[in-house]
Amino acid sequence: MQQNNTKIKILPENLTNKIAAGEVIDRPASVVKELVENSIDAGASEITVVIAEGGKSLIQVVDDGAGMSEADLLLAFQRHATSKIFSYEDLIHIHTLGFRGEALASIASVSRVEAKSIVQGSYSGHLIRISGGVMDGVEGAGGNPGTSITVKNLFYNTPARRKFLRATNTEYRQILKVLNRFFLACPQIAFSFVKDGEIITELQPESLEDRVRSVFGGRIQKNLIPIENEGSVRISGFTGNQDTTRATRGDQYLYFNKRYFTNKSLHYAVLSAYGDIIPKGHYPVYVVFLEMEAEQADVNVHPTKMEIKFANESLVFSSLRGAVKRALSSEEVVPQLSSHQNSHLPHRQPGPFRPNRPDRDWGAAEIDSHSWTDNTLFEEEDFSRGRNEESGSESLTSAKEAFKPTHVWQVHNKYILSQIKNGVILIDQHVAHERILYEQALERFEKRKPSSQQLLFPQIVELSSEDYSVLLDMIPFLEQIGFVLKAFGKNTVVLEGVPSGIKISDEEKILLDIIDEYKRGKRENPDIRDNVAKSFACHSAIKAGDPLSLEAMNSLIDQLFSTKEPYFCPHGRPVLINLSLEELDRRFRRH
Repeated sequence: MQQNNTKIKILPENLTNKIAAGEVIDRPASVVKELVENSIDAGASEITVVIAEGGKSLIQVVDDGAGMSEADLLLAFQRHATSKIFSYEDLIHIHTLGFRGEALASIASVSRVEAKSIVQGSYSGHLIRISGGVMDGVEGAGGNPGTSITVKNLFYNTPARRKFLRATNTEYRQILKVLNRFFLACPQIAFSFVKDGEIITELQPESLEDRVRSVFGGRIQKNLIPIENEGSVRISGFTGNQDTTRATRGDQYLYFNKRYFTNKSLHYAVLSAYGDIIPKGHYPVYVVFLEMEAEQADVNVHPTKMEIKFANESLVFSSLRGAVKRALSSEEVVPQLSSHQNSHLPHRQPGPFRPNRPDRDWGAAEIDSHSWTDNTLFEEEDFSRGRNEESGSESLTSAKEAFKPTHVWQVHNKYILSQIKNGVILIDQHVAHERILYEQALERFEKRKPSSQQLLFPQIVELSSEDYSVLLDMIPFLEQIGFVLKAFGKNTVVLEGVPSGIKISDEEKILLDIIDEYKRGKRENPDIRDNVAKSFACHSAIKAGDPLSLEAMNSLIDQLFSTKEPYFCPHGRPVLINLSLEELDRRFRRH
């Protein structure tokens, strides 16, 4: 059979490189990951990353590593060319981050690349240019020892792939996530990160503890707990106490021999070690390093090297869980007592059932300094909605009129119980206030008349780079609600005021919670105003566990029944339950 008549053909190299690029390089963050890995493997002590337009138009990584000769530089962009493995034994005992030799060839096949490298001890080297996988030539170049690789116009020759790139800010945050993994893995390396001409991060060599603070912000450092384990599975790093928990999973970092990876089972090992220390739906912050003999794990099971297969995963699981549990049983787990210790911790011990009656003072011992003891918590706003019979105003009004001060109780500092004309009603105080604040926020968006109360002492809030970027998107909308926020540079904002009518005792924590809720909601809710309103309402509302005075409860009830949708919170949870006399009679078998 002649070659031209065969159905099976050998693909040309430029096409196989593009196919490989689809496996290894799917967005700008993938390019950054591969280039920074090479810089670390080259022994760099200083790495600079520069991007423009979220990496879509420019990515540049400059290091002071070993550098490459002209011959090595030319070979580096050939597929399966690598300096890191030469035999199967090398693959089994791999200690470098990169090893397969696919990344540079894949990147060069879908972009325009300039690569300059100068070996250590010299001040002259070589520069090559590659466009779409085709070499444009090589020339001499001078400068400092190390390697600089510039990637321009990613996916310019694969428009179908380029159109799947996300918004510039989204791609930027993906790059930031990748860089944070390297920042934490290599605290001994100095890193600089520049976005569109603005310096985002400048990190000097430092201890791991200081690097964790540099990445996450100053709030976390005093709440870190060291983790240690000796033996065949060596474990080190830090986890946070309950004051550092977040409502998103983004701040969990797991490394094997300095390589970042993901593993649901091992993430659960850390989470389960906390038990009831943290509330459901919250996640601890941790940076954990596992060290084992290289042959005990296979790092070559995934094209992006993000997964690792262990020879004895049950041993790794039990070792990790045990190390975290021991750390959490130490004295360092006790949160720092401060004025910020308040009702945001949701696992309060519930109090006894008791009515809040105006003829009795329950005493300071039963109501702490953060009790909601007056109705200024629920500042009245204009909720005149022009209700009529079609909108259900009659039933709402009759239910509202049934509430009397002597018929209102608080149950376990969580629910409000009241007798109404045809039975009893139970209100979830948190979701009720959430509904009120949500509609207030939407009202303020419509009227564009924010109402703020100035803080006696403005709060300086230091955030991670990712949280700071998210908050910058939110600030115009938070200001319409009543927050007074000013960007202070270097991932820091100054909080000068909060919406009037709410009580906030830990402004920084509320801000972080709002950011977390916003990030979660953004995946499902593209309406930024609605998302901001829900995020604000969820984390500014009174909590389960907050004692309420009789006045505060009645104010809450009045405002709840003035909202458009008093029966459900913004996330769809029920606000109240009505238990009729008929149902009560049936339960007690009264016939």
